[in-house]
Amino acid sequence: MRFRWIQRLLIPVGAAILIGAAACQSIPGTAPTAKPTDDAVVTPRPSETASPTPSAGVSELTIWLPPAFRSDSNSPGGNALNARIEAFESAHPGLSVAVRIKAAAGSGGLRDSLATAAAAAPGALPDLVALDQSNLRAAAIKGLVYPLDALLPADAWSADYPFARAAAVIDDRHFGLPFAGDAIVLANTLVPSAGPQRWEETYGWTQPVFLPLGDSRSLFLFFGYYAAGGEPMLTMAGAALQSVPLEEELVWLNSMRESGVLSLRSLQIDSFEASFLAIENFGECAATLYSVATASGDFFPGYLPTPSGEKFSLATSWSWAVATPDPRRQTQAAELVAWLSAPQFLAEWTLVQGVIPPAAAVLDVWPAGARKTLLAGILENAQAFPDDEISAFAGPVLAKAARRVLLEGMTAADAAEEAVRALHP
Repeated sequence: MRFRWIQRLLIPVGAAILIGAAACQSIPGTAPTAKPTDDAVVTPRPSETASPTPSAGVSELTIWLPPAFRSDSNSPGGNALNARIEAFESAHPGLSVAVRIKAAAGSGGLRDSLATAAAAAPGALPDLVALDQSNLRAAAIKGLVYPLDALLPADAWSADYPFARAAAVIDDRHFGLPFAGDAIVLANTLVPSAGPQRWEETYGWTQPVFLPLGDSRSLFLFFGYYAAGGEPMLTMAGAALQSVPLEEELVWLNSMRESGVLSLRSLQIDSFEASFLAIENFGECAATLYSVATASGDFFPGYLPTPSGEKFSLATSWSWAVATPDPRRQTQAAELVAWLSAPQFLAEWTLVQGVIPPAAAVLDVWPAGARKTLLAGILENAQAFPDDEISAFAGPVLAKAARRVLLEGMTAADAAEEAVRALHP
């Protein structure tokens, strides 16, 4: 199990919480059920009692974090992370941990700042950096972060969900240890649902659904394609479309359009955040991210409909990565990674932070509830988000196929065949 090695290093810490899952179907003549509360109490972490460990000549470690995970925010997640870092400092006399906040992406963001520091000011590099799936891959390819295989035990990743484990491996080496995740879910204001519905059942929904079909990465379209049995595109060499699952997805989307369920406004919605904003303003139901849905107390995160009614989603992760080239600092940074990866702590932090646990050992610590049930149902089978080069290559082709069917009246079969030929003429 992934966390046996952590348990050898750390004293166990805290625990967790919940929320409801939902479907968009409105049931005529049935009043909405009262919304369940999310009042499960997080068990306080016991005091750290580990024997103090000398800091091996390292007086300070630096962590770079995106704003969403900042430890000085006075939010429940920020307070939990700050307390955990302070406990690490107490267990390592003479060592302090400095936290720096960088934008998650773009100019001046985490990856951009790593490249700038590596080229011009290596002394300004962080020891540890939190990177999302796409930035971790890019940083590893550019040599900005270092493999963890020699710094952590071989079983450190063994209990990770498949989507998180896949995102941490680049060129057969582990460049990150996942600590948080996110997944595509269905958010709405209606009564909770016990499980996902079949695609054929969504034609009878009485409320509009908003999908981010204008997303440049076409992540929702990748979800539908994979849910219909499409072969996952893991490398550029294997990036090919299959006509049958794509046709099935396009038939579903067009059937919802014809029945008035799918709003054509969806073709202009370019992000999961924007699709969630659409239901706040115009409708009841949207595909969005778990983190977005749980940030609002007025909406249920629930299962996405699938062709067979099986539980499935696309998920992504954030990982700790080591950015210092100094072997002594790498060793100390790896110990901090272990400290921040203890399942009891991650259970408490992921819960209050509103993100997804990267491993079942973390989710197991959450108390029973609708959120835990939802995540347990989808994460074992969740497929990792396509890498940036895959989405840049195939995403526009999927988006064009959807527009051809929804706006131009092309048959799903013809649009699917056109898309297959577009990738490999």
